[in-house]
Amino acid sequence: MSGALQRAVPAVGVELALCLPETLFGSASVHPQASWVRAEYDEWIGRPGASSRAAVEQCLHILPHAPAERVLDVALLLSLFGGLDDLLEVDPHTELAAYFASLRTGHASTESKPELEVLARGMRRARHALGPHLFAQLLFGVEQWANSMAPTDSGWDDLDSYLQLRRPDFGFDAIRVMIDHGADVDLSELRASPFLEELLTTCYEHALFVNDLFSYRKETQAGEGKNAVSVLIATQGMTPQAAVDVVCERITSAERNFAALADREAHRHTAEYVHCWRHVLAGNLAWSMTTPRYNGVQHPAASSLPTHMVLHPERTEYRYRCG
Repeated sequence: MSGALQRAVPAVGVELALCLPETLFGSASVHPQASWVRAEYDEWIGRPGASSRAAVEQCLHILPHAPAERVLDVALLLSLFGGLDDLLEVDPHTELAAYFASLRTGHASTESKPELEVLARGMRRARHALGPHLFAQLLFGVEQWANSMAPTDSGWDDLDSYLQLRRPDFGFDAIRVMIDHGADVDLSELRASPFLEELLTTCYEHALFVNDLFSYRKETQAGEGKNAVSVLIATQGMTPQAAVDVVCERITSAERNFAALADREAHRHTAEYVHCWRHVLAGNLAWSMTTPRYNGVQHPAASSLPTHMVLHPERTEYRYRCG
């Protein structure tokens, strides 16, 4: 695998053409109460950093029309992923499982582990904000994500197996609960519908491929193989440009599927939910293009999608169509 990862690392200054659909991107915007959300978030976290600020900025993009208090809730929940990442670097999974068990009973121990305090406070806030039904779903999704980070011999042979294995690792089932809270739409009677499963699968694929495309430079520079572009290079022997072309095609396909689902859905609550996800996917695309978390630098918001990205060791540069 190390040889495959080595081949996946892009050459310095390599330029990759991007063929991305404009449909959803046209819905991208930033929450009008962004300053309030940022200030409240920083006060609550107490020690803002690059990873935590990335969480709040992402939420300001993906939930531009949600009540500001709910955007704050979701930003704090997303930041828990960063906290869990820190835990997984220092604690074996057996300890993490024990912590989750105690958290479910309301008696989480944070002795000798100050980093757990923010996590515990966040889960207490989540329990209050989400209510028992959504909180149970959130806790299941976060535990699923944390457990998927354990060392394993399983891997992927192609892009489809990569998609299947990445869903828990991507944390999508926990993210979906956060979006449910932000949307404030009651889907309890429709949760098992085939329509919602198809919608969520489409949203997962769009979000994953977008994130993988724009984080490709960062992850390959770090030697990471959890990236759709890297998987195509390693398993199919593609060039970086051919792999990027396939990822852009999958993003386009997901947008087409999303549009078809939106056109056929008439149920009022589900239509509202689809409308919310339209902004989530558009916002995730806009955030992925601009965030220094992926690009090494903060890019200004753009009114159109780039036609090329140039990969440098420390930053990503975008190029746009002239005229």
